[in-house]
Amino acid sequence: MIRIEKGDAPPFLTANSAAWTATVVSKLAKGEEPTKTEKGRYNHPDIKSALVAETHGKCAYCESKLRHVTFGDIEHVVPKSSNPAKWFSWSNLTLACDVCNTKKSNATIDHETFVDPYVADPEQEFWHVGALIYPRPGRDAAALTEHLLELNRAELFERRAARITALMKMLEVVERCRNPSLKQILWEDFCRETDASKEYAALSRSVASLAKAKLGYE
Repeated sequence: MIRIEKGDAPPFLTANSAAWTATVVSKLAKGEEPTKTEKGRYNHPDIKSALVAETHGKCAYCESKLRHVTFGDIEHVVPKSSNPAKWFSWSNLTLACDVCNTKKSNATIDHETFVDPYVADPEQEFWHVGALIYPRPGRDAAALTEHLLELNRAELFERRAARITALMKMLEVVERCRNPSLKQILWEDFCRETDASKEYAALSRSVASLAKAKLGYE
């Protein structure tokens, strides 16, 4: 998980969110069930596209790339059931894989205690140890997030392990290069793997930090 910067709200959402929210909140207050259309108006192509752009097409929580295998789910950081007033709030919408979305929806704790990648810096909340992710000692929100979303589930472990292998092969090429100019180019190529757009960027940044400390790269 990495820090995500919230982009500008799509004009379509800005123009309609207040009315959509009023409809849903009013019906719920009267004990009526909003229609499927009324509840799902955030599932608009413009809204989805904006969320894909700001998350780089990755799950906001596990950092898995989504678009080549699934559409990705629009996720409510604070669940709709907990605060209907945030049902169509741009600040409360993100993109998640179906697994993280389902596990978060099924959690029975106060969702405010989850690590919110739009508010907190997840890289200060978690440590990467190999292909595993651990909460930093004393970080209760990180511990809850890791446990309830199962951020070390087998599928994620396998994908992250493959990522480490690829990164280490790149570092091997860098370290064996004896031409200073080419070595710098290869190192810069490796550093681009830490960009926010890359899958498992937090893991790549952890490996890069070790490379800088142990191999002396800048």
